[in-house]
Amino acid sequence: MKTTAHANTIRMSCRKVRLITDMVRGMYATEALTRLAFVRRDAAAPVAKLIKSAMANAEHNFKAEPEKLWISEISSDNAGFIKRFRPRAMGRAAEIHKHMAHVMVTLSDSPKPVKAAAARKAAAKAKAVTNTK
Repeated sequence: MKTTAHANTIRMSCRKVRLITDMVRGMYATEALTRLAFVRRDAAAPVAKLIKSAMANAEHNFKAEPEKLWISEISSDNAGFIKRFRPRAMGRAAEIHKHMAHVMVTLSDSPKPVKAAAARKAAAKAKAVTNTK
């Protein structure tokens, strides 16, 4: 079961939002909300609100338990910009771009399967550690 939620035209740069989305990708939703509560970035509030919305969607539509949901996909994309003008010398005007972002989150109730290559690498690393002792 997958549940999605979208936040369109958040009034901040997608580059700033992407710092937060990269931090919580792959976490359990409740753990991500706890971490976002202590992050001192403005983008943390709308991302936390979006994760709460996705959790509410999953709980209402699919009767999913919020503790078992994890963030399978989260992305921040460019949403364009608002044009503003600022007065400059000799009667000219300079254009200012106020950037916006689209954020999309997908929650799933089953954890992502570990890829075979990553599993082999982890097993080889564990074997190397045991051989050195």
